[in-house]
Formats: sequence, C-alpha cells, structure tokens
Amino acid sequence: MNSPAVLVATFKLRPGQEGAFASWQMRVNELVAKAPGYLSSDMLPSKNPGDRTWMRVLHFQTQESLLQWQQSPERARMMDEVLPLLESGKLEETVSQAKEENGEVTQLILSKIKPGMESDYRAWSVKIQEAQAKYPGYCGMYLQPPSTGPGGHWTTMLRYDTQEHLEAWLNAPERTVLLRESEVFVEDLELMRPATSFPGWVPVDPETGKGPPNWKAALLVLLGLFPIVMLEMRFLSPLLRELHLSPSVATFLGNFLSVFLTGCVTMPFFVRRFHWWLFAKGDSASGTTTKGVLFLSGLFVIEIALCWWLL
Repeated sequence: MNSPAVLVATFKLRPGQEGAFASWQMRVNELVAKAPGYLSSDMLPSKNPGDRTWMRVLHFQTQESLLQWQQSPERARMMDEVLPLLESGKLEETVSQAKEENGEVTQLILSKIKPGMESDYRAWSVKIQEAQAKYPGYCGMYLQPPSTGPGGHWTTMLRYDTQEHLEAWLNAPERTVLLRESEVFVEDLELMRPATSFPGWVPVDPETGKGPPNWKAALLVLLGLFPIVMLEMRFLSPLLRELHLSPSVATFLGNFLSVFLTGCVTMPFFVRRFHWWLFAKGDSASGTTTKGVLFLSGLFVIEIALCWWLL
C-alpha cells in the first residue's frame, strides 16, 4: 500500500524515570529521522492528571517504510533501552493508516541553530515538548531538521485543538522560561500562524463548504515556503546584517516577506495547479491523492537540488 501509515505505541513510565526517558527520546528521534519514509512523530500524554501513560505516534509515507523501521536493528536497540523504564517492562503497538486531522490550530516555527549546538537543541525540544503536552488541547508537535544540512532552519509545527488553548501555551510563563534557555543555542527564530485549514490561502469546496485535508494544504505551503526561506537566507539575511538592524526588526522583515510571498504568489499559483488533487473525489480519489503525493515528492526533490546547486 502507498497510503501514509502510523505506528502508535502506548506505555506507562515507572516513577522517577522521566529524565532517563527524555534522554532516550532524544536519541530515538535522531535515529528515526534518518529512516526511509519517515514523516513526523508526536508524543502525547494522558489527559488524566497524574497518569504517567504516554502515547508515541510515528508517521511514515507507506506501510512498507513503517515495517522497515520496525524490523531495523536501530529500533531493536532503542527498544532494549526503553523497556526497563516502563511499568511491566512492555509497551503496546498498533499500526493503522493515517487519519485526517480537522479543526486544529497550528503554530509554525522556523529556528536557526548555532553551529555545533544541534544536540543541545534536540534535548531542549524534548523538554519543551513534555511541558507543552501538559497543557489542555495539545495535539502534537512535528519537528523536522533542515533539509539543507547544518545552517538551515529547523521546522516546528505545534498543534492545539483550539486557538484559545494554543494562546494559553504561547503566553504561559513556563514557555517564557524555556525560550530564555534556548537563547544559548538558537540564533534566529521565526513564528508564523497559519490555521490548519489555511483560511484565505486555500479555498473551500463549493459543493461541501469544506476545505481540503489539512496535510495537503500544508504540503503546498511547504512547497512554496521552502525556496522563499532559502533565498532569504542567501540574499536578505546578509543585507540585513550589513544594515545593523536589531534582531526584532530583521525578523519582522523576514517574516513579512515570507508570509507576503507565500500568501500572494506561491499559494495562489499552487492552489490553481493542484486543485484536482486538493479536492480529489469519487472512486478514484485515493489514486489521485497518491499520484499527487508522488508528484509533489518529485517537486520537493527538485527544489532541494536546485537550492543546493544555486545557493
């Protein structure tokens, strides 16, 4: 099957093992990010206060790539390390097809990490993920290393079920403290606030009154945003540094240009060209969706190759 697949693991930590588990999570995140077909991961706590039960969700492009990860020696080694940290020394795993997520609000964050401090950033990401997961409405966090290697931007997509719950976390004193800690290794930070359904960027279906699946809209945003960010890093950032602008002004200008070009140039173009894929219907909808994903994958490869060569 070529449809996206999800591996869900449910487990309960032993008392006092939170630190050891955070260290294990950082190491396994580094390994799974290198696995073929890997898309993203989420760590979700129990909604019951005081319950040490967690659910780890791994997203893969296909069932085959998920199976390859399950059978890999790297995963076997990680499993041997984590089982002593869990009650009863076991976890339960299930495999399913990816489900569409509707009604969520997403905060998009682009982070540039100081050279040589990527490991510190990964460790801090685990720490802030555990903190934000305790707040009401948390739906998961997607963390993607830069596709261009060291020096590129890390992409974080933070999801909550409502705008109010997202704002509660963004304004939380605990988050302020964690952000101050990250200033040691984070060189630049850009925040964008697209709703998961990308209102104003993606139209609704006139027949159903609903927008396309959120993940499809997100892929089109990424397709248009990636080259813009790369061009800004290559041409705009050096210019702003020469002008000796304050970090807040420089970040604002970068954000403004990225959002403006994405909303006014790339998204209108891609929405027109991919309308057939965004609103695939009928018996052939699954096949159309698969073809669109493959086509987009090819475009991503071309974008990365061109930026690598030209920039």
